[in-house]
Amino acid sequence: MFVNTARFLDAYHAVMQPLCTEAKLPPAALDIILYLANNPSYNTAKDICCHKGLKPSIVSFHVDRLVTDGYLERREVPGDRRKTALVCTEKAAPLIARGRELQHAFAVELGRGLAPEDLEHFRRCVAVFDRNIDRLRGSVPRAARSEEAE
Repeated sequence: MFVNTARFLDAYHAVMQPLCTEAKLPPAALDIILYLANNPSYNTAKDICCHKGLKPSIVSFHVDRLVTDGYLERREVPGDRRKTALVCTEKAAPLIARGRELQHAFAVELGRGLAPEDLEHFRRCVAVFDRNIDRLRGSVPRAARSEEAE
C-alpha cells in the first residue's frame, strides 16, 4: 500500500512536470496553485499544510514566490484579522486550466482497465480510509481539524 502511494505521487508529478517546466515553477508551487483553485474554501497557508502534508516553511517559501510572481494574492479574511486568504489571480488562470486538464487525464489513465463498478467500489474504500484516518488522528474530521487549527 505505501509503495503504491509513493508510485502514485511519482506518476502524478511526472504528468504535471511539463507544465511545471513550461511555467518555470517547482512542482510544490504548482500543487499549491491547483490546491487553492480546486478547494476555494480551504484558502489559507494552514489549510495547505494540513491537507497537502507540507511543512509551513515550504508553503511560506512557495507562497511568497507565487505572490511575487503574480500568481497569488493575499487578502484579509473579514472578521478575523489573524487569517490571510490566498487567492489565485488572473495570471494563474491558464495554469489552472491546463493543470486541471492534466489532473483529469491522469485520473482517466489511472482508472484505465477498471469497470465503472470497480471505480465506485474504490471510491467507497477511499471514503472508509478517510474516516479511519480521522479516527487515528483523534476523531476530528479533516475539515473540522483545518477550521480548528485557524
